[in-house]
Amino acid sequence: MIKKLEHLTDFVLTQEYAREQLNGGQIVVTWYTNKDYTYSVVHSHPFYEIVLSISGGIVTYSSGGDSYSLHPGEVIIFPKENFHSAKYGSQQEASERLVAQIDGDFWSTTAAMLGIGDAGWNHSVTILNADAANAWNLRGLLERMSSNAALEKEFKPVAFQSNLSEFFMIICQIAAKSSVYTPTARNTIVEKAVQYIQDHYTEPELNVAQILDYTYTSRGHLSRIFKEYTALSIHSYITDLRMQHCRRAIADGKSILEACNESGFSDYSSFLKMFRKLYGITPSKFRAKCSK
Repeated sequence: MIKKLEHLTDFVLTQEYAREQLNGGQIVVTWYTNKDYTYSVVHSHPFYEIVLSISGGIVTYSSGGDSYSLHPGEVIIFPKENFHSAKYGSQQEASERLVAQIDGDFWSTTAAMLGIGDAGWNHSVTILNADAANAWNLRGLLERMSSNAALEKEFKPVAFQSNLSEFFMIICQIAAKSSVYTPTARNTIVEKAVQYIQDHYTEPELNVAQILDYTYTSRGHLSRIFKEYTALSIHSYITDLRMQHCRRAIADGKSILEACNESGFSDYSSFLKMFRKLYGITPSKFRAKCSK
């Protein structure tokens, strides 16, 4: 089946790519392999995401102050607009994942049609038990979603809605038997810190001292638990969000200086060096690439 899917290996995810509209219809299924790149940036989507871990050990996802351990065979569901990042295990074994991205309006409309719009798993990150996922052959269902993308245009909406309805009904059955998992670990301090950063990262004056005051904790303690739950330092987390915001602004046509200032960077020279270090090209070359 992997030969029939778009296959991305060690793909470097950026926020503007994560937020691109789905290309190919209401459901897009992709096979991901990560070996050399073992982290993903903090990102969010305007669509829902279903991830089935195929092989490669435990994948650790971070969302807010929550940490989720995804074992091979398990399925994790991310609501739209949920900020999350991932650590894909060691470089000794490649991480293989089957990922379905589903249009937000299409997801909500289908859930409402079935009367399950208020289900808890519909609004929060949820992991489905590997045994249950295997018993209901969720991998086969995701592969059928992928195959239906090749149908004629007039048939795809009906096929996709049938696929998604089946998926929803299966989740309801799995949830009814308590085969769903909540976070592996949760930390309310990290949750508060992450929310504060997401609310203020475009402000140049944002600093660690403000976050410490907001969370009522010490620098050493917050630094330790923040990295434990997000796999990033506080500084890297802020930089990640700012840089992705900046790249999206440049891609939307803003000047480099304007995008830099709007994203919370106060030192233009340092920003230019950091951009090149992170992405391997200068902001001007990135801008030229986006305008093609």
